Amino acid sequence: MRAYERLLLSIDSDRFPEEFKRVLLELNISLKEFSKISDIPYSTLYKIIQGGDFRVSTLKKIVDTVKKFEMKDEEMDKIAVIAARPSLNNIKTKVFKVQGKEYLLKEYPANSLEDCIVAAIQAEREGVKAIICAPIVSSSIEKVVRVPVAVVIPEKNAFMRALEVVVSKI
Repeated sequence: MRAYERLLLSIDSDRFPEEFKRVLLELNISLKEFSKISDIPYSTLYKIIQGGDFRVSTLKKIVDTVKKFEMKDEEMDKIAVIAARPSLNNIKTKVFKVQGKEYLLKEYPANSLEDCIVAAIQAEREGVKAIICAPIVSSSIEKVVRVPVAVVIPEKNAFMRALEVVVSKI
């Protein structure tokens, strides 16, 4: 069942705030970013998360935004980023435009070499076009996947350079 359908089904009960939080986690989007995309004030969304009442027009905007995000997820080429959670938390947006094309970043948290390899295999199965990871795990990941792999070296603007490198390999 799609996320927007679950939201609509949760309206008749007090489960909507919890379901909305769950959807945001699944879409890997913060409340602040959702506010920008949906044009719903952050304060309104915060009240909804806290169990406050809201208008039908706000519900429609929420559902439409979730639908758009789900469709974007299906239509856009995806690039995996495999890293420790603290590094992934530094990524502020999930959609990047490189060489005139938009790409959706999918985060895969990993804390060990084994986690990285498992995440890379999972990402490839989920249809990502490329993988970005740390230099220390890149050679192992390249041995188990058939998609391009680029490394991110911790320095200013390193992530964008890695993104450009991997896109040029697709």
